[in-house]
Amino acid sequence: MHMTTKKKRIPELHVGRGQQAGPLTVFPVWTGAPSLAGLVMGLAADVAVDEREGSPVVGELIVTNKGSSHALLVEGELLEGGWQHRALQHDVILRPSGSMVAPVVCVEAGRWQGGGAHERRARRASGNVRAAMNATDESRRQQQVWHRVSGYDRSMGASPTSSYVDHLDRMRQRVDFANVPVLDGQRGVVIGLAGQPVLLELFPSHECLTAALPELTSGLMIDAISCATPMVITPGRRARRLVERLDGRRTHLADEVNAGDAIPFSLVTEHAAVRGVTLDEQWAHLTVFNRRHPLVEVS
Repeated sequence: MHMTTKKKRIPELHVGRGQQAGPLTVFPVWTGAPSLAGLVMGLAADVAVDEREGSPVVGELIVTNKGSSHALLVEGELLEGGWQHRALQHDVILRPSGSMVAPVVCVEAGRWQGGGAHERRARRASGNVRAAMNATDESRRQQQVWHRVSGYDRSMGASPTSSYVDHLDRMRQRVDFANVPVLDGQRGVVIGLAGQPVLLELFPSHECLTAALPELTSGLMIDAISCATPMVITPGRRARRLVERLDGRRTHLADEVNAGDAIPFSLVTEHAAVRGVTLDEQWAHLTVFNRRHPLVEVS
């Protein structure tokens, strides 16, 4: 049983000057919070993903850490293959040899067949899909995710199985991604779209951010393309305001969430939906959605 305080203060964050990457404005974020250098994520994490033995369940997959370090799987990570493509519903940390039933959502409504194992390519769901996963009405989350993926079918061309992965593959083939530099000591980003910040993410280390940023930005690029968003620069003052509104706020322990060896915290304000996890009392990952952004509204 985890022993921890019921509240956790959001760490102090500092926002730098933004850089344009197509329709996205990417702002570097620094923090004084300690790094978690021994925590691995993305392709550096040796994590196996399998369907439930016997009778697969849409909302559940088995994740097992086969590596020698603690592994972080982040909210919105795509778990591809199996009986259908899924996305991880919230952050999870697994100790070496640790295994758990992870809550997931389906991002491929038209398929329910295949093998038992999934492939991890450390890719991320779009901002629109991830926002649906944060819906306050838990009973409607899966339907909202399917609805938002079907929106890509209408705007970007039909997928035979209404698969978000199909749309991501197509987009990656035709969009030339600019490399967004990661600066010394940088631990996070605020990403803006259509003139407003969409989200903030803080990672456990500089190295984890460097590995995660390309897939994070590619997921948000789908939202920009599907909505034919013009290239509008997000002003730095708006990115800073998103952070300033979190200054000094305390998140609450999310008792109902099983995050493996992590301690999950959450907070919903008028302007932001905050979710994150700590390991050994230190922040491992933090996600903040702008609830006011029209393209990824969290209901």
